[in-house]
Amino acid sequence: MRFKLYTEISVRECMMALTERMEQKPTKTRPELDGYVEKGGRFLLAVTLPVAKRFQRTTRMRGQAERDNGLTIIEGYVSAGVARQRIGIIIGAVACVALIMLVNGSTLLAMMTGFLGMALYIPLVGDYNNSEILLKELKKATKAKDKPPSGSEIEA
Repeated sequence: MRFKLYTEISVRECMMALTERMEQKPTKTRPELDGYVEKGGRFLLAVTLPVAKRFQRTTRMRGQAERDNGLTIIEGYVSAGVARQRIGIIIGAVACVALIMLVNGSTLLAMMTGFLGMALYIPLVGDYNNSEILLKELKKATKAKDKPPSGSEIEA
């Protein structure tokens, strides 16, 4: 998922805020962030959180902060994943494909396809949950908003 955020603080201050956030110790409400920032405004943030019992998923957010007309624009990409409510549709579709393969006599291929469908749960749901956390933490650290402040020359 591509994102574009706006903040009034400078690129340097944004990068310093992200660095400070990555150095903070994790708490129950604040996960540990990993990654790096560059002087030019590029950054990578990553978070690793449990998805299902012992399975964990690391999601990475890449971005670039640039100054334009008195505002800092933060653009980037993070894997969006799929909500838990919709993962059933994907697993159901893969199960149907596996069933068709089984009926056609491809038992081994059907079993592998069924396993693949179940294995998709971890990256899809993990990325969905982690991307929300990464965006929230980026907004909080840089005091960024989804829309430019009213009265600015930049339009969303």
